Amino acid sequence: MAITINGTTGIAGVDGSASTPAVQGTDTNTGIFFGTDTVTIATGGTTAVTVDSGQRTKFPTTIGVGGATPATSGSGITFPATASASSDANTLDDYEEGTWTPTVGGQTTDPSSVAYTAQTGHYTKIGNVVCVFGKLGTSSITGGSGFAIIKNLPFTSRDVSGGAGVFAYTSHITFGAGFTQLGLQSLQNTTTIRIAKQGTGISGYPADIGDLNAGGNFDAEFQITYQV
Repeated sequence: MAITINGTTGIAGVDGSASTPAVQGTDTNTGIFFGTDTVTIATGGTTAVTVDSGQRTKFPTTIGVGGATPATSGSGITFPATASASSDANTLDDYEEGTWTPTVGGQTTDPSSVAYTAQTGHYTKIGNVVCVFGKLGTSSITGGSGFAIIKNLPFTSRDVSGGAGVFAYTSHITFGAGFTQLGLQSLQNTTTIRIAKQGTGISGYPADIGDLNAGGNFDAEFQITYQV
């Protein structure tokens, strides 16, 4: 069937399909085809992008933004490995999932040795907000000085006065030195978390690395959310 192209009807005479688009170049299975109130782009004989009468655009698999190569599994949006930050507050410019390895440290000097019983973590980053999950356990800590900290956060916290806006939740905690529970505070412009101790006669003060040494063991599962 002939295809008619003119200023009144545009392209008429055939709708085509993904395997044989109505409009094509030298690659006969790549081009544009038409359905009822839809326009579709096909590549390699497969539907790539469809626009319907509601101005809705449908992608059958993954799309890449910011120069990222689309993922080859599942469907969704792929962001580049290094975020291409937008100055527009309403633009989502990054998404990432991954793992990290928490370690115990001292804010002045790190312990000379730490025997770990648990040391795992994972995170999800959406825009400039990171949600971090971790499990950290020790059977002994030797040496170190200054406040007790958890190190190696996957991203550096935001450099703002008053902290990076952290919410912390801890559970399954066992440790000595009079502790009954702890709090966590992200230190601005760092990849560290300061531990705040709570217990009998103790409320909200930063724990010293010596407190953990004296306890003999430390075991905590935690989740924090902070800005980068």
